Amino acid sequence: MKQSWKRFIVCAVSLLAVSLAIVGCGSQSSQEDSSLKGKKLTIGIGTYAPFSYQDQDGKQIGYDVDLIDALSQKLGFTYNLKVMEYDPMLISIQNKDIDMAAGQISITDERKKKIGFSDPYYYAGLHAAVKKDSPIKSMDDLHGKKIAVEKGTAAHVYVTKNYTDADVVVFPQQSAAYLEVEKGAADATLYDTPNVLYYLQTHPDSTLHIVGDEVQKVPCGFAFPKDSKYIEQVNQALKELKDDGTIDRIQEKWLSTKASE
Repeated sequence: MKQSWKRFIVCAVSLLAVSLAIVGCGSQSSQEDSSLKGKKLTIGIGTYAPFSYQDQDGKQIGYDVDLIDALSQKLGFTYNLKVMEYDPMLISIQNKDIDMAAGQISITDERKKKIGFSDPYYYAGLHAAVKKDSPIKSMDDLHGKKIAVEKGTAAHVYVTKNYTDADVVVFPQQSAAYLEVEKGAADATLYDTPNVLYYLQTHPDSTLHIVGDEVQKVPCGFAFPKDSKYIEQVNQALKELKDDGTIDRIQEKWLSTKASE
């Protein structure tokens, strides 16, 4: 009888040891799976200068491209960029067809219901651009003026809502809105601050300059599938890149302005 009990105890202890070993291996495997080190990610990226666009040689460059590269070096992953239109890109993230998405993607409550986001790395707002000799000096001065905007953009919505006394002229592309102000056919244009800065930076002979305060600032971040195990690591890396000045240097390179808080 005693021998039977001994055999029972030995078997029970052995089973417990095996169970603990399995749990330990499972925990280690889970940690390895969630680590970005050594992984190759497919990253969808939209086209929106200066955050992401192609240079004359067809190479993808921009703010987000530099930041993704800094993240890959810090976290040890490699990546393949897949240039996509914004709507299909966000659907691909939702369906887990790609691992991550970039290109100054606005973080909104509506989008957060379907996809995950990193912490914001930039806050984008709207700025007005007018001719350098214009009497317009502030956003209040836009009332009653002729304002050129791109159809369907945040700027279009903002101007329509806040400047009901203005003559709003709508164009299919923002480049046409800039030209309208350049030739004096409109008093001002309103658009995303990064793009206005990029336009002025890449058109040194432009007769335009920025006036007034930035309005309607929204956070921008990297998008992920809703339950992505990589978000926490990317957030930690973004914090470190902010603390060591990397994000400020990238922003200075592409926007000639310090990162906003």
